[in-house]
Amino acid sequence: MTRTLGDIARRRALADAAAGFTDRVAVVLYACVTPGQDRNDVIAQLRQHAVARDWVIRAEITDCFQEAAALDDRPGWRQAMGLIAASTAMGIVTTASSSPSAQDKLRGYHAFLFEVPYRSGGERK
Repeated sequence: MTRTLGDIARRRALADAAAGFTDRVAVVLYACVTPGQDRNDVIAQLRQHAVARDWVIRAEITDCFQEAAALDDRPGWRQAMGLIAASTAMGIVTTASSSPSAQDKLRGYHAFLFEVPYRSGGERK
């Protein structure tokens, strides 16, 4: 039997309600790209991972830097952390390598960091 998207959504809602889950996980997509790197390709890969996990995307944020910069020096990262602090999102999906301090900050908000390995041109592992 083929299920329609409506059938799938209804079944998911029923299962979530039965398990006590009422909300889907909200996340921020955060990409730090270098000049010349395709922002849309990076965001598309992050979006693909979030959608596959049925996460709700609250924002798509990009920083562009020539050289590596500390997370706290990146305006986009600060914006993403602001959404976490405001409880707008529960996690950050990123290609950026994180530091233990970034993970500690997120844990302080009971949030998570999900790192996606970037594949140039949308390649898959």
